[in-house]
Amino acid sequence: MPNNLGSTITKFTTRLDKVIEQATLTNDLSVNGDLVGEVSRTGEVKIAKIAMQGLANYDRAKGFTAGDVTLDWETLKLEYDRGREFSIDYLDDEEHMLLVSANVMNEFARTKVVPEIDAIRFARLAQKAGQKASANLDTPEAALEAVLAAEEHMENMGVALSECVLYLTPAMKTLLRKAQSWRIDNGTGNVSTDIQTFDGMKMRTVPQGRFYDSITLQTEGDGGYKKTDSTGKDLNFLVVHPSAAQAIQKHEKLRYFAPDTNQEKDAHKWQYRVHHDLLVLDNRKPLIYAHTKAAAAARAKKA
Repeated sequence: MPNNLGSTITKFTTRLDKVIEQATLTNDLSVNGDLVGEVSRTGEVKIAKIAMQGLANYDRAKGFTAGDVTLDWETLKLEYDRGREFSIDYLDDEEHMLLVSANVMNEFARTKVVPEIDAIRFARLAQKAGQKASANLDTPEAALEAVLAAEEHMENMGVALSECVLYLTPAMKTLLRKAQSWRIDNGTGNVSTDIQTFDGMKMRTVPQGRFYDSITLQTEGDGGYKKTDSTGKDLNFLVVHPSAAQAIQKHEKLRYFAPDTNQEKDAHKWQYRVHHDLLVLDNRKPLIYAHTKAAAAARAKKA
């Protein structure tokens, strides 16, 4: 009797999109569908750019001053086209009652795809940030001062802190927790220093391993990504208004070939491909604040 996943394939392929959407730490930056056109098969997408005049005086005799609204569509191309193929031997899978084939792509998405997508997006945000700062934040006081400076910048840009997202490393979160006094949690009597928001900003803790201002994608071998040699720096935190970035992902294919149809091996074959990018328009760059650790050369000079 053929050993394949049959009707369950549809369930696994539709589940993968949900895994990526829910697990990425950057899912707050989902694209506004009203301002984005369809993604073409070549990976091009049109983004709406709206321009208009400000207020003018109202004349009681002549009425309103006429104004114009200009709607232009800027064509951008998704930069990242990544994929991988896996084979699971027929007998190996049979011995494990199909558990390997049933879970391999879910585990792949969780441990490989999601961290890379986040790393790409964080690096792009850091590179496109309209305001940047760099320092080694080693004390609670220094960490607090750095975040307050970012808040001041965002409020000067006219956005509410409650609308912003604060992405930060676990070490940075620890420093901010130390910068505040302990408190009683919700009147229950339990002492807690955990914080989920900071001055109204939603906090998203990011593992340092996917939080760099520049990454290099591996094109072969083990694949994946790494911090760019010599020039890449660790990020301390990012403050982002969600309107500043448009995260777009287009899943070209998730294909499965049962051992009976796989002509290369007596094995289950999975092929996964994702085409994605994070787009930042020029007029939205000021709504991104990036803070990195000091470069190695700068640290050595200071010492």
